[in-house]
Amino acid sequence: MSRNPLIEAIHEARYDLETGAPQQKPELRRRLEELAAKAAARAPSRTSPQQVLDLLYDDYKEFRRLKRRQEWPKL
Repeated sequence: MSRNPLIEAIHEARYDLETGAPQQKPELRRRLEELAAKAAARAPSRTSPQQVLDLLYDDYKEFRRLKRRQEWPKL
């Protein structure tokens, strides 16, 4: 599935935050927040970084499903 590079980076950052080690969580959360803020700044209307993450949530679930499927061992 072809995506906007910024959206792809947001999905990757969200997935890394979800699956990362506890000691890495603050750094991973900061990265996700920075990317969401960058996307919100590009939006034509006033959009908060949290709204960006909310709007992308359904797309992220699909991204996560595909990512997990890729990680399954080949039988």
